[in-house]
Amino acid sequence: MTLDLETWAREGGRAQAVRDRVAHDERGRRHRERTALWLGTVGLGVAILVFWQFGLGHLVNPRYVSDPVTIAARIVELAAEGTIFTHVSVTLAEAGLGFVIGAAVGFLSAFALSQTRSGYEVFEPFLIGFYSIPKIALAPLFILWFGLGTLPKVIMAALLVYFIVFVNTATGIREVQPGLLRVCRVFGASRRDLLLKVTLPAAAPALVASVRITFTRAIEGALLSEFVASTQGLGYLVSRASRAFDIATVFAGIVIIAAVVMTANTLLRLLQNRLTPWHSGRVHG
Repeated sequence: MTLDLETWAREGGRAQAVRDRVAHDERGRRHRERTALWLGTVGLGVAILVFWQFGLGHLVNPRYVSDPVTIAARIVELAAEGTIFTHVSVTLAEAGLGFVIGAAVGFLSAFALSQTRSGYEVFEPFLIGFYSIPKIALAPLFILWFGLGTLPKVIMAALLVYFIVFVNTATGIREVQPGLLRVCRVFGASRRDLLLKVTLPAAAPALVASVRITFTRAIEGALLSEFVASTQGLGYLVSRASRAFDIATVFAGIVIIAAVVMTANTLLRLLQNRLTPWHSGRVHG
């Protein structure tokens, strides 16, 4: 009996050692993959910056392009003046308010219309027709109707968010299998149970995944209106510099916009992975 226990202990020790070695090898492989990915990203970024600094001027008239060193210096100047923080905060406030309004209205209307197939099908052609209108064509109308303040920027941002949230939420709700709903009813599920335990969980992955792309769309909507007519915001900064032929400020504004969007997208991707780690995140947009 003692011999059997000793044999079992030795075999268990060998199995644990194998598992530890496999786990160690897997961690090493993942570390090497992350390192290679990081080095590749950094290398590509450095190559782009070097080409931009020393080579782009040979392809494009230097009067119409600014180099990274000059752009960085201009961003430092804007930061020292403090104006850039004001413009960023204005654009983010417009985009944030538009995002909240568009997402809330999109979710509620999608849920209401998806309860009946005929309601959604009646509304869908009008939705597609309105969505096909170039949003830049609507910006001047909103400026005329609502003035140069915050409201037209918020409305434009909300519109861009609304369509994406509506489509993805409605798709998630409508993809719930009718057979599943019937089975739940047979087992005594109430309408409230179907809503909270079947329908909403089915729509949650698409809704959460759409948040990531809709916030960047909200920033896009705010910028579009600022480009047309505004007195503050990143779009106003770039538009004003373009009219003054201040190429360094134009490129500085574009770089700042890209940095803001990339930062927001990264944070929202982390939030999406935490809330729905099982979901691939593919959405309509």
